[in-house]
Amino acid sequence: MSMAQVMPILAMIAGIVLSLSLGFPIALGIVFAILVTLVSVSKLGYSLKQQFSFGWEGVKKTKPVLMILFLVGVLIPLLMMGGTIPAIIYYGLSIVNVDYLFVLSFLLTGAVSCLLGTSVGTLSTIGLSLMGIAHAAGISPAIAGGALISGAMVGERFSPISSSRLLVLANVGMTEAQDRHTRRPAMLATGICAVLFLVMDLFRTQAGSSEMIQMYQGLLTSHFSIDWLLMLPLIVLIGSFALRVKAVTALLYGIVVSAVMVGIHGQLDAKTFFSAMLYGYELHSGTPLDQLVHGGGMVAILNVLLLIVLAGFLNGILNQANILTPIVDKLMGNTKNPTVLVAKAAALSLLVVIISCNQTIPILVLGSTLLERFSQWTGGRELLGKTMLDSTVVMPVLIPWNGLSMVMALTLGVPTVQTLPFVFFSIVLPIVTILSTRGFSPEGGFIATKNKAS
Repeated sequence: MSMAQVMPILAMIAGIVLSLSLGFPIALGIVFAILVTLVSVSKLGYSLKQQFSFGWEGVKKTKPVLMILFLVGVLIPLLMMGGTIPAIIYYGLSIVNVDYLFVLSFLLTGAVSCLLGTSVGTLSTIGLSLMGIAHAAGISPAIAGGALISGAMVGERFSPISSSRLLVLANVGMTEAQDRHTRRPAMLATGICAVLFLVMDLFRTQAGSSEMIQMYQGLLTSHFSIDWLLMLPLIVLIGSFALRVKAVTALLYGIVVSAVMVGIHGQLDAKTFFSAMLYGYELHSGTPLDQLVHGGGMVAILNVLLLIVLAGFLNGILNQANILTPIVDKLMGNTKNPTVLVAKAAALSLLVVIISCNQTIPILVLGSTLLERFSQWTGGRELLGKTMLDSTVVMPVLIPWNGLSMVMALTLGVPTVQTLPFVFFSIVLPIVTILSTRGFSPEGGFIATKNKAS
């Protein structure tokens, strides 16, 4: 493995670390990595024209994420202006016990995500609602966001219709029945996370007194016409995702219905409407409600869109120039211990997720690269599938510049760097699955054995 192959990875890590340390936009770190990559890959025999072609292919692969981000930016101010989010917060404050909001957020989003099979769909519906309740009750949005994202990732791991889960099964040649035998670590991690969030609820300073909740409900009714009809956009969104309508189409349905609600209930002039769509909705009531009902807009997501485009461009070059596979092979080495093998695979999952900008590329790269190594063990195919489901699938939400984490941060209105310490599921699950490897067997037993002598 030559230095020209290693330099792009080192440059990207250095650029991102420096950007975060100095308070610069992460996009500058990606630009630095792209410039180093163009020079390094040229030494491997690829012309600049070829590299730009590779990069453009990478950008085109980010199109679904870019479209979803754009539509979320349109949807949120419409939900605000039409009164849907205020209505959800109003009724939610009456129904949800805010004393246990962290654990309830985790369990509710986990259940909905398992039903819908999409973390984005879950957070853009029930997640957005619960985050509004957290703001109204004066509860930490960072911890609430971590609970919501953790719950959403439970569905990515368990849902029978989760696209990322199905991609792992197809890529490693694993059946549904085999997956069911590998779920013990993930179930244990889910239980651990529920306990952690419950403990945080029990020991946090109690927020959201009845007087505060009544104050917010009074403010909501004074500025919005609250009624159950305003819940229609939420019902349309949940129904669309439950019926497996594509995310872009489902969000378009939600936008259309939300726009109708704005036309019926919104009392806005054209200037205010277009300003909200461009810069995000602001209530300007002069009350604490201003901090609760605001957000969205095109300007707010431009930096995010730019970062995804740059990350996609860089990843396209790295992927097409075959930079990642030799590095993965080199780092894996000649590992003979299954626990060490799984630990290395989980670490490599994190590395590839850091380099790429979505969930799909790490699944494809690691599935094809590691399958032969894992196949030397009895049940190795299932072991690889379990490792990827418990690490590769859930880790993207830990990386601030990953497309999935950006969508979640924009939807919830909380930066990834703030929610990161509290995304327990994506942190705990890889650790649990590594520690459980010694007791793994494809039949659900306790011993992993080798086909070949060490």
